[in-house]
Amino acid sequence: EALVGVRSQAGEHVSLDGMSDGTRDQLYLALRLASMELHAKDHEPMPFVADDILINFDDARATAAIRALAELATHTQVLLFTHHKHLVELAKGNLQPGQLTISEIVCQAGAPRTVSDGR
Repeated sequence: EALVGVRSQAGEHVSLDGMSDGTRDQLYLALRLASMELHAKDHEPMPFVADDILINFDDARATAAIRALAELATHTQVLLFTHHKHLVELAKGNLQPGQLTISEIVCQAGAPRTVSDGR
């Protein structure tokens, strides 16, 4: 069996290699979230950790993904790592206070330090 997408306008099937990087990343995130939901039905929660998974998303899809991750965070710990400031700003602008904690690692003169924004 194979996983394929369906184009919304034409209804044609698209293989993974026919999808853009952003679409493949979105599919990967959707599958990870679905697997987390299935796992949570019968098991203790486990953390969800993602590193720059949203870099190929446009702003609308990144916002939707950030909201989905915030919903997941009501059930388990979610850690999203990014070095893209616009994604941090999207999260700040689209989540409620208490839904987001930002920890920034700042490297100055070779010595990293952590700065937290516990919104």
